[in-house]
Amino acid sequence: MGLEALAIRDMPSANTCNWRLLDLNVFKAETLSWYNRIFKFRLEGIVLGVLFDIRWIDVEEVESPKDDLRKQGLYKGAAVFARGEGVFFDGQTIFFVCTAGGPNRKGQVWRYIPSRYEGTTGEEKNPAKLELFVELNQSRILDMGDNITMSPWGDWVVCEDGSEDQNLIGITSNRELYQFAKNAMPQKSELAGATFSPDGTILFVNIQSPGLTLAITGPWMSKSMVS
Repeated sequence: MGLEALAIRDMPSANTCNWRLLDLNVFKAETLSWYNRIFKFRLEGIVLGVLFDIRWIDVEEVESPKDDLRKQGLYKGAAVFARGEGVFFDGQTIFFVCTAGGPNRKGQVWRYIPSRYEGTTGEEKNPAKLELFVELNQSRILDMGDNITMSPWGDWVVCEDGSEDQNLIGITSNRELYQFAKNAMPQKSELAGATFSPDGTILFVNIQSPGLTLAITGPWMSKSMVS
């Protein structure tokens, strides 16, 4: 079984977290040791909206009996992301969420644009692109995004897994954020797995504790329904 790790061209072992140096203290001593050997406290300072060329790196020993798969990729030049979680493919691009990315560890949303030659040797001359789409440095609207899906009205919907209230947050193509649902249960447990029915009329979402799945009837075809 083969496995490939994502790398940013001309940025070996790229640190995409955008964390401050002080934040490296969140690592355990053993983890920090190998992290420092690669990064030497280097911060890339990834900027919103910049498109990076991508390459894929073969990773061996996929079964990873030593629990070192992430280290294998890093040593070979793969990029490091901060707690990758939700991912969604809309038929053209892939969006994925890094729950602890950004200087304040409030989260990032990344956009991966596949090459038209994805998975073939043509990728070498026409590589896929990677973009930091949203970074939640100062925003109080979204705290540590998790799962992500696309709404019938064309915006992205992100579930929160933060430290306080848990909400569903919309993100427009212009990177504007808005809240349109809140978990009002006393446990304030995270929302997860938001997805819409094929006809766009029902929004399904889970509440981790006490373990509920909600089916919320729309209509959801217009953003005015959540305004």
